[in-house]
Amino acid sequence: MGLLERYGMKDEERKQRQAFVGLTEEDAAHVRQLRAVFADHAAQFAQRFYDHLLSNAHTARFLQDAKQLEHLKRLQADYFSDLLEGVFDAKYFESRLRVGLTHQRIGLVPVWYLGAYNQYIQLTFPLFVRAFGDNLEEVLPLLLSLVKVIFLDIGLALDTYFTEATEQLRRRNEELQRALELYWNSQQREEQFRKMISHEIRGGLAAVITSLEDLCDVAAEAADEGGSLERSTVEQMDNVRRRCWSLSNLLGEMLVPSNRSGPTWIDTNPIFQSLLERFGLYAEGRSIQLELPKNPPRVWADPLQLREVFANLVGNAVHYMDKEQGRVAISWKQNQEGFLFCVADNGPGIPAPIKDTLFEPFVRGPHTPLPGRNSIPPGTGLGLYFVRTVVEHAGGKVWVESEPGQGSKFWFTLPRHNDAE
Repeated sequence: MGLLERYGMKDEERKQRQAFVGLTEEDAAHVRQLRAVFADHAAQFAQRFYDHLLSNAHTARFLQDAKQLEHLKRLQADYFSDLLEGVFDAKYFESRLRVGLTHQRIGLVPVWYLGAYNQYIQLTFPLFVRAFGDNLEEVLPLLLSLVKVIFLDIGLALDTYFTEATEQLRRRNEELQRALELYWNSQQREEQFRKMISHEIRGGLAAVITSLEDLCDVAAEAADEGGSLERSTVEQMDNVRRRCWSLSNLLGEMLVPSNRSGPTWIDTNPIFQSLLERFGLYAEGRSIQLELPKNPPRVWADPLQLREVFANLVGNAVHYMDKEQGRVAISWKQNQEGFLFCVADNGPGIPAPIKDTLFEPFVRGPHTPLPGRNSIPPGTGLGLYFVRTVVEHAGGKVWVESEPGQGSKFWFTLPRHNDAE
């Protein structure tokens, strides 16, 4: 499919574009009068045009190849010369549409090439005025016709730029939605696997607990009768029994089906206690302390999603921890807008180059392992994207404050709701 078909530039549309800027056959004749003047100065025009682009750091980065630069100078002179032909047919429209398409694909945003059109005016208008001996009555209509042609060009370039950018954004959103669905599916599969394993372990624990209870009863009787067992030994056995019960209860919680019915009023304390009970799985034996907030609030949120938001933030803090004595602290406060939560750590901090893109999908920070630890933190790079998606969907916002070597603070908000809402 050609560009004219792709962007709906049929004959009628092209005529409407010309009519909208007031471009007539008389204007076409006017710009043709300027073409002969331009031909004598085309090389100088191209040189000065690219001197301007090279003087700006942003546009200069597209012009590093000297051989390509010389080729572009010739193309630019030809491009402006075509503009002065005064022939606005299908071929002309297609070449102008291609400009916006090319700029969008190389990442040159409109502000920069609008500046380039400004250079067209600054470089050529004085040239044309001098060529006509400062006779403004003669040259002014020609220049006004040229302005119309330039604005037609600008409109076509912007059309293709924004159409292509919108299509690219649509494709990107579809890809991100698929990525988020994959993330949720992986979380559900992991939860199902965990429940299966938990069920098997809990069955074995039940047998161990039964045996321990029988053994504790026998040991207690033996100690009371002055046997060889000391009371401290009996107490140690009873402590083991209680810890087994505690582990069994935790595994039982993991077997409870999750309810993803949407947002509701929830007490956040169980979420934080759940994080504390499972924190050892994150820490993997390392000396990392988790500090929970006092008097946690009651909020309007999806319980499962909010739990996963905190789990992702706490898990990231632990996985990237580079200190022998790590600390992760959850805090909150309330303001007029709602609730503000913070997950802070004393880890390595976040390098500036990735901080602005940290909540984009598949972005992962650099890892500096502790001595004797070479493992890379597990993950897909979707955790923080999931956090942002959940928080923004709930009407909040999320951001990070961090300096390399100074730890990080991840903040997110949940809007206030009243009972009527």
